Amino acid sequence: MAPDELMPRVSQAHARLLELADQLDDRQKDAASALPGWSRGHVLAHLAGNARAFDRQARAALRGEDVDLYDGGQAERDRSIERGAARPLAELYEELSLAQRALEDTWGLLTAADWRRAVRFRHATVLDTALARWREAEIHAVDLGVGHRPRDWPVAFALHALDFLAARAPAGTRLVLRATDDEFTQVLGRGATVEVSGAVRDLAAWLAGRGVDDRLRTTGSALPELGPWPPDPADS
Repeated sequence: MAPDELMPRVSQAHARLLELADQLDDRQKDAASALPGWSRGHVLAHLAGNARAFDRQARAALRGEDVDLYDGGQAERDRSIERGAARPLAELYEELSLAQRALEDTWGLLTAADWRRAVRFRHATVLDTALARWREAEIHAVDLGVGHRPRDWPVAFALHALDFLAARAPAGTRLVLRATDDEFTQVLGRGATVEVSGAVRDLAAWLAGRGVDDRLRTTGSALPELGPWPPDPADS
C-alpha cells in the first residue's frame, strides 16, 4: 500500500481511538479490556507508547540511525504501560492524542525515499511501521470493548490483516480461508486440507485472536489451532 493511501487510513483509525476513549470514565478505564490481564487503561497506555515508538523509529531513520523500537527496550515498555494504566483517563487521553499527532506530523515530513529507509523494527522500513501502526490502532480499538467490533473494520484492513497473519497457519495443514461476503480465498501451508469460511472481517478477527461477530464454519471437527502471532513487542 502506498503511503498516500495508507496515511488517511491510519489517521482515521487514530481519530476513532480518541472517539472511543472519549466514551469512557475513570471507572470504565480501570475495567478489564478484551486482552487478558489488561485494563482499558493498559490498552490506551500501550497505544500511546507504541505511537511514540514508531515516531522514534521514523526520526532515527531520517538521521540514518538504527535504534531499538522502545527507548529502554521491552522492560521499559512494560513499565511504561503499567504506569500509564494507573493514570487518570484525562491524562491518558491527552497523551494518546499528542503521541498520535506527533507521529502523523513526523510522517508528513517524509519523502518517497524516506518511507523506504531501514528501521530496526522487524528489520524492515518506515512504511512497515506505518502498516504496523494501522494494525495496532484497528485491532486495539476492538480490545477497548466500547462497542467497536471487527464488523466495523474497513475491508481493506481485514485483507491486510489476513495477509500479515498468514504466518499463524498451523503447521502440517493446508488451510483454506474462504470469504462468504467477498471474492476472497487464501490458501496457506501444506498438508491435510481444512477449510474455514465466513465473513472476511471475521476471518481476519480469528487470525488476530479476537472474537468474531458471526459463526465461522470449518470442514474440520473444530477450528484449527493457530500458531503464534508473528513475534514483535509492538504487535500485541
